[in-house]
Amino acid sequence: MATKRQKPTALQHGKSDQLALERKGMKRGLERPMVGVGKLGKESPKKKRPAFGDITNKDSFTKALAKKTQLKKKAVTTKKNTTVVLVPKTTAPVVSQDGKTSGDVSWEVVELSQGSQSSQGSRSSESRTEAENAKNSGIAAAASSQQVVESNDVSSDSLKWVDVDAEHLNDPMQVGVYAAHIFSYYKERETCFPVTDYLTWQSDLAPGMRAVLVDWLVEIQENFELNHETLYLAVKLVDLYLSKARTKRERLQLVGATALFSSCKFDERCPPVLDDFLYICDDAYTRSELLEMERRILKTLDFDIGIPLSYRFLRRYAKCARMSMETLTLSRYILESSLMDYAYTRTSDSKMAAATLLLAMKMKRCAQWDDTMIHYTGYRHDDLMPLVRDLNTTISAPPHKHLNTIRTKYSHRVFHEVAKISPLSIMQLEEGAPKMTSTPEMNHSA
Repeated sequence: MATKRQKPTALQHGKSDQLALERKGMKRGLERPMVGVGKLGKESPKKKRPAFGDITNKDSFTKALAKKTQLKKKAVTTKKNTTVVLVPKTTAPVVSQDGKTSGDVSWEVVELSQGSQSSQGSRSSESRTEAENAKNSGIAAAASSQQVVESNDVSSDSLKWVDVDAEHLNDPMQVGVYAAHIFSYYKERETCFPVTDYLTWQSDLAPGMRAVLVDWLVEIQENFELNHETLYLAVKLVDLYLSKARTKRERLQLVGATALFSSCKFDERCPPVLDDFLYICDDAYTRSELLEMERRILKTLDFDIGIPLSYRFLRRYAKCARMSMETLTLSRYILESSLMDYAYTRTSDSKMAAATLLLAMKMKRCAQWDDTMIHYTGYRHDDLMPLVRDLNTTISAPPHKHLNTIRTKYSHRVFHEVAKISPLSIMQLEEGAPKMTSTPEMNHSA
């Protein structure tokens, strides 16, 4: 028997409406299935996503994120803060007739508006970065426009010197900001590596033996195509070790080969292997002997081989003087010739570099020892002249027939045949050099 359907109450009617809405929503949801769901109640296999996200839906994700960001921007009210920065206003430097450079640098106060939310924070951060970059460039411009400065480093007399590093302040390879401090630190460390008059108590050694060893090291450096810094460090290691450890003459070649082996590790990008050093010694020593000597040398020197070298000072001073490559090569020849003379072992490396450069400048008659050179080297012309005379005598001496590697090396066209340049007479040596002539600026990377 059929029964009469009762009219639903208000509560029941509300439930039915809710169920109807849920069914309607489910139906609409089935028309546009969710990602990863196929038919209702069945999961499709999950799509493998790469570690850095699925690049196939990058565009849709970016558009959705952009819409979401725009909605947030409309709903957020920003609170402005004021940031005050200094922006340089530089005028073009004016060069006067006497060569001095002058320029004015003024600073302008600029207020930057900064939002408290992330959308405005990125803009204000960029503004601050641009302002800081402008300030740094203004400081660099001020430094380059004020190259001639006063100094009282050497004596109480004021010096007018040219800042040679101002043009390289923005070049990270030239480290113009730190160059002066680096070589000032080198000069301070010179006292940490004193070479004594060791041949007075090294009874089995003589100056001639040391000269033969250095000539042999120069030949190896040339054949292996090693850096010049490697050669100078090896000779310095030999002198420092002999200043502290007694050595027999039959072990002197082992000391030299081991010193060159260690300096190659320190300065060369691709150092020769150990067997190469045994070969150049005609297999007079074994691997264990060379390694044992290396440990002994490093332990004697407390493993501190970051030694200031005259060759590094020479390159720096030649750059300060803006010397040509030929003049620099001539000073290299003089400095390398001094390595063979035991009398120069106790002279500081910075003074040796300054004296060899001064002698080369006199031989080429290209410049004067001006205030800029006094400032960067720390030596005046008269302070260097005794050493310059000795160096001129050294290169004036007739070459030894068995010790001519350096002279032969610098007689080649690659080195501008500087060894063939005649030394100065006593009268020419005492003459003042003419004022600096315009010489092309060179790249001292060689």
